[in-house]
Amino acid sequence: MRLLFVENRYATWVFEAVARQLALAGHEIHWLVQNPMFAPNWGRVYRLPFPQTYETLVTTAPDDYSWLRRTDRGVLHFGATGAHYAHYDRHIASVLEALMPDFIFGEATEFHELLTIARARANGIAYLSPTGTRYPADRLAFMAYDTLDPVGGDGSVLLDEQADAMLEAIRKRQVVPSYMRPATRRSPTLDWHRLSDKLRITAGWLAGERFITPSPARKMALDSEQRRQRQGWEERAARSKLAWPNLLNRGQPWVLYALQMQPEGNIDVWGTPWNDQADIVRRAARALHAQGAMLVVKPNPKSKYEMNARLNEVMCSEPNVVSLAHSTPMGEVFPHAPLVLTVTGTVLLEAIFAGKPVASLGRHSMRGYPGVTPIVTPEDLPVVLVDALAGIAHTASRDEARALLQHMHATSYSASLWDPIAQPEENTLSNIEALGDAFAMVLKFPRNKSALHTRVFAA
Repeated sequence: MRLLFVENRYATWVFEAVARQLALAGHEIHWLVQNPMFAPNWGRVYRLPFPQTYETLVTTAPDDYSWLRRTDRGVLHFGATGAHYAHYDRHIASVLEALMPDFIFGEATEFHELLTIARARANGIAYLSPTGTRYPADRLAFMAYDTLDPVGGDGSVLLDEQADAMLEAIRKRQVVPSYMRPATRRSPTLDWHRLSDKLRITAGWLAGERFITPSPARKMALDSEQRRQRQGWEERAARSKLAWPNLLNRGQPWVLYALQMQPEGNIDVWGTPWNDQADIVRRAARALHAQGAMLVVKPNPKSKYEMNARLNEVMCSEPNVVSLAHSTPMGEVFPHAPLVLTVTGTVLLEAIFAGKPVASLGRHSMRGYPGVTPIVTPEDLPVVLVDALAGIAHTASRDEARALLQHMHATSYSASLWDPIAQPEENTLSNIEALGDAFAMVLKFPRNKSALHTRVFAA
């Protein structure tokens, strides 16, 4: 088969290890590269040229790519304008039309990947996004295009007793997704990897990669502002540290909203158009205030640019919000919540597994999971809260929770991705072979060609 891998910085290094195994099996390997600093030195490499002048950028009406501006982290977080989209779109279209690969493998986060996905979907080319599962932990799923719809799976059976034991461990927070685990202890080797990472990224920016990578000055300013906003959040949480226990003692109705880290494709792409969390908090708080209810907001312990001035302004201006400190364990909050609000957060799965009501915004497939109440806007939240307090809100049964976990196990693979910079120790032969087996298996998954024009594959 003719396989095309889409470069995404260090994920490309993992793809390279897998691609070498696939090449040995007779597959033809091609690469689509936006950042030349991460271009592989083998296979057929298609480098997307940087725009040379402003005139090369302004070649199409801005509204042609309004869909991409709503999801592109460069626009959402780094000050990009999107004027470069047409330039890259033309080159991506040219490569795909000439190559017509059987499968494309790539993430669904950066603008060039999203443009490739749009072109692949329009041309009936399969695009698979390898993604680490949240639950069951430490497995690999392939998502169709830019969706949360899994493709393939090893079909392995998770017996009822195994699933029940796993569900109990998740409820007790004895099992957590890999991305939630504490980072490994710093070492001189890790420090060197991170320094070399910064030098490589800076070299790419100097070479012309200005659309994903902010300038060093802007990056430092963003990080400084993020630290300032995080400190402001913590100071407010400290000043009102009794607000949370007082809320529980009063028995006042409330909803839990767990902030999702940004930039992150999980919410920026899968959650669109609901990827403005300051707006979600403001609208949800105002809707609940009319009902006499509170909104409790728990930050991600590793918060990034979602911790911004707009969010802090909302938290200061709305009278019925409670700021929890970053160090507050979810285990101290989640069990007491009458209702959970989320977009695409892992807390949605945890609510299902705990038999707790959860309301979800967005157009993703998680809204169709058992026990989830899809809502169109945050203003719909009070109706769901009334049902939750009355004990009639939709929740997943134990059988439904077990069946969902078993389905997630069967539609994933016994393999896991890793970060070559933060987790160099994971770059082992056994891990590479497991990944290679997963990629090889998904290539054999039967697919309905007509379904490639929609959002999912079909067996």
